[in-house]
Amino acid sequence: MLPYVSIFEYIHKQVEHNINTQESILEVYKEYKNIVNSPQLTDKVFIEVINNYFYDANIKYSSLTALKEQKQQVGFKVRATKDALIVTEVTDDLRFVVGDEITALSGDGIEYCRKRYHRILGEEPYHREDWHHILTLQNDVDINRSHQSYHFELKKYIFKEESQIRIYERDEIPIVNIKGNISFEQTIDALYQLSKIKSSRIIFDVRNANFDRLSIAEFLIPYFYEVGIRSQVGTNEAQVETTIEKHTNLFIRKLEKLYKESEEMNEQAFYQNIIDQTEGNWQYFDDNQIEFTGLSRFEDITIIIDKDTEMAAEWFVQKVQNSNIVNVIGRPTKGDLSYMDLVEEKIDQRFLLSYPVYNLKRKNYDSMVYPNELIEWSKRHALYDYDIKFAINNRC
Repeated sequence: MLPYVSIFEYIHKQVEHNINTQESILEVYKEYKNIVNSPQLTDKVFIEVINNYFYDANIKYSSLTALKEQKQQVGFKVRATKDALIVTEVTDDLRFVVGDEITALSGDGIEYCRKRYHRILGEEPYHREDWHHILTLQNDVDINRSHQSYHFELKKYIFKEESQIRIYERDEIPIVNIKGNISFEQTIDALYQLSKIKSSRIIFDVRNANFDRLSIAEFLIPYFYEVGIRSQVGTNEAQVETTIEKHTNLFIRKLEKLYKESEEMNEQAFYQNIIDQTEGNWQYFDDNQIEFTGLSRFEDITIIIDKDTEMAAEWFVQKVQNSNIVNVIGRPTKGDLSYMDLVEEKIDQRFLLSYPVYNLKRKNYDSMVYPNELIEWSKRHALYDYDIKFAINNRC
């Protein structure tokens, strides 16, 4: 088995092109190199150290996992205010309820923890901070609930990737809730269900959508433009060009895997077209644009977005926002398209490293999608869905 410091140096070499500042390259690298030299390390602790390194160095969409162990999470989701973490969803740990205010992590107040983990949290506004990785590092939490205080030791659960399209009605308006990393097949099934609905209005809730396949985004786009009208959207950012042989080979392997996993002919054709291109220089779409005829059965489409709208879901919203029949509300999206460059690599038959390849076409620009109507988030949102209410009461 390779020593941990050698694996760390190799990982750093693979991801260093994604580090933005000299401070990160020098100070954080030296700090973590000292940590991985410790004789007390185990594989489990090493994985935790490397993932902390990615957070500290602001290397997005990179992670290290064990080949034979599953990723863990706490049994609830949170959103931050200045001095508390508000529980917004309970997934596994039923001791918690929506609206709980977490005031301390392992005995330390939230403001103190924010200073401790400032490199992980970045300079984001409170409500855009991501505390979920930090929560997995804690032993216990203190919470306030209806003027009562509780102290819970944290439990860890196997990470479950969400994948759901739920269609329901409220005030006679159909609402489509897209959550997690949905599949092409789920998308087709949802469109079939929508074809039976008689309504001129519809709401698409993609606040927690993070599907990673551009094939799904391409398939959906025409359904958000006026029926019968010819349109086009640019796709210049959907390119990958790398001169590093290792990265080229890993990306080819990724494309072949995506093709084999595709169950629908449209999706197979999408990835086959990319595979057939020159190795090391790929375009997800021909001619850097998509031309299509609008297919929408609806005249008024509201899309709700938030900070967890990311990956291909974010790119999709970016491409339909200018449609005459679409109104985007909520809060700005994730703002990072480097997920397009993601590959996976096995290391020392123990670890799986996921990271974006060195892409010469990846430009540093703001890919964040801003809503047409901004709805400020507050802790009241945990108890009542003001976004849905606004969408129902306001037409496009």
